[in-house]
Amino acid sequence: MITAPIAKALLEHDPKLIPVILGCLNHFEIAIDDKPIAPQRMTTPPQARKFKTLAAAYSYLRKFLEHKGDILIKVDFL
Repeated sequence: MITAPIAKALLEHDPKLIPVILGCLNHFEIAIDDKPIAPQRMTTPPQARKFKTLAAAYSYLRKFLEHKGDILIKVDFL
């Protein structure tokens, strides 16, 4: 699990990294290098940040993490 500032630094440092938006049954998560991004307030036990819509996850990557490269979307509702 990585925090948002670390995720932003990773994406700036290595432009070859491609973040993945994972579609789960009722939410979406973002992972970078197979590590999910943590919410701003850490929970016990640690859980990945959950987005209600694909658009919200995409917007988070573009605006908050300022990622301008490719994004992979994996949807697995089964």
